[in-house]
Amino acid sequence: MLRSRVARGGVVNPAEAAGTTVRGTIQRCDKGLKPCEPELPAIKPAFIVALSGGGLRATLSAVGVLRFLADAELLDRVTIVSSVSGGSIASGLLAHAYPELEAAAFSTESFVRNVERVAVRTITSRSMTYAMARNLWRLLDLKTTTTDIFTNVLDRWYFCDQKLTSLPERCRFIFNATNLTTGQRFGFEREVLGDEVFGYVESGDTRLALAIACSASVPGFYPAHTIDRSFPCDKGLKTGLVDGGVYDNTATKAVEDLAQEHPDDYCVVALNAGGVFRVKQYGYVLLLRDLLRSESVLYNVATTDRMQDLLRRLIEFETTGKGVRGVQFALGMSLDGSKRTTAQRAGYDEWCRDARPEQSPELVKHLSNLSTSLSRFSLGDARQLVYRGWWLTGASLSTFHRALLPSTLPRWVART
Repeated sequence: MLRSRVARGGVVNPAEAAGTTVRGTIQRCDKGLKPCEPELPAIKPAFIVALSGGGLRATLSAVGVLRFLADAELLDRVTIVSSVSGGSIASGLLAHAYPELEAAAFSTESFVRNVERVAVRTITSRSMTYAMARNLWRLLDLKTTTTDIFTNVLDRWYFCDQKLTSLPERCRFIFNATNLTTGQRFGFEREVLGDEVFGYVESGDTRLALAIACSASVPGFYPAHTIDRSFPCDKGLKTGLVDGGVYDNTATKAVEDLAQEHPDDYCVVALNAGGVFRVKQYGYVLLLRDLLRSESVLYNVATTDRMQDLLRRLIEFETTGKGVRGVQFALGMSLDGSKRTTAQRAGYDEWCRDARPEQSPELVKHLSNLSTSLSRFSLGDARQLVYRGWWLTGASLSTFHRALLPSTLPRWVART
């Protein structure tokens, strides 16, 4: 059954990736399996949601994005969710609760009960960092790693040993890690896992929690994870999986080409809840400060370039009908409608009326600067992050794609 649903073959066009060959191009695998796309919903466009990294700050903001789509009765038209790191926890919660959501016609009440309240309750009452620290003694078993401990904590809190193969068929969930061996995005999906250099194999008995742990495994504290599997083109090499944000913290790389090839079929909603880069003095421990600051600069440049590339594609759709249909936004972004077209200003003004207040600049700055961590958040900050993700999604879609939303725009109702 599984094999019959998985397309054979691979990508054959070369793509640039520094350091893989002397010519600077990767050798893509043309053997084995290939990820499949779910069927499009009866009403198009389908929605592609990209949820960035950024610790539990990103998790809570991503829950807000998904909450808006539930409020707007669009959650059943989400056919692809691509995620990284903290965004993968939110995506995993959606995937885990999907049967209950589907049975309830993806209602707001069901989403709040099965996803939002679960995220807010656990993140404000427990520290994932502390829970992992309490289990570090398990490292005495030399076969156990911190990634294994992270996986087990995720399973105890949320996922109950669920396997990737039990994820829903009607929505394609992509949990993105980075394969340090190949330098490529490594995807965990319902039917397959792998990357374009090693190729893809069936996901088998891989746990959902492991996919999320690899997606969120920040290099340094977490060792590169090795999957004990043979891939079609691995040439005897092993995977070295770390945080997907090392390759692409926006989670858009996995979906942007598909969205561009079929702009009439898909609308992208992309959240960037990553850390804010600040021009500042950065410490006194010479080697450590320079390494950490260099990492921040590299992350900032890569993320900015990724967002600019998607922005170019979004603008191309607005002006020519080609490119990518959709919206992208960051936590600290201003959506001032004064520089928009008449129709865009009208959509923005409509959104800002009727109990949809934007948070103050001071609060937005505070939320954007919250620590990128897995430690406990205050209840106030958690609720404000969920609302921020909700507000940005609604404001962006109202401004640029008002026709895709219900005739009466959703209003925020606190339910947690």
